[in-house]
Amino acid sequence: MFIGTFDLSMDPKNRIHLPAKVRDVLHSVYEPPLIVTVSDRCLAGYAARQWLEKYEKIESEPYTPEKGDLLRAISANAEECPLKNGRILIPTRLKEYAQIKRDVVIVGRVKKIEIWSAERYREAVASTPPSELSERIREYGF
Repeated sequence: MFIGTFDLSMDPKNRIHLPAKVRDVLHSVYEPPLIVTVSDRCLAGYAARQWLEKYEKIESEPYTPEKGDLLRAISANAEECPLKNGRILIPTRLKEYAQIKRDVVIVGRVKKIEIWSAERYREAVASTPPSELSERIREYGF
């Protein structure tokens, strides 16, 4: 599973060197490539098989025009990012969506990773007081 937080840098060619722990999970539990898509203020990276399962689950429900729009948006906002020499290339439009400049934070979310602009990540973390976060975590038994 993907867990932990990693501070990284994006190189001038929009590449991120994935941490060894993330690469190991991707290779041993899932399999490359990584599908990177827009998420809440960041990017989400899924193993291709997981992304496809999520897509097919929505697709299997009865068709509505709204569902067609949703599936179009899901696939239009996703990119296959092959792992080459331990790095993934983040397409410019996804980089701009997440407001990534140079400093990046990768957060493991068990079955996916989040790729954040370091600045946006710090703002998101700071928006919830530690005492409130601790209380919410305890409510779920952690």
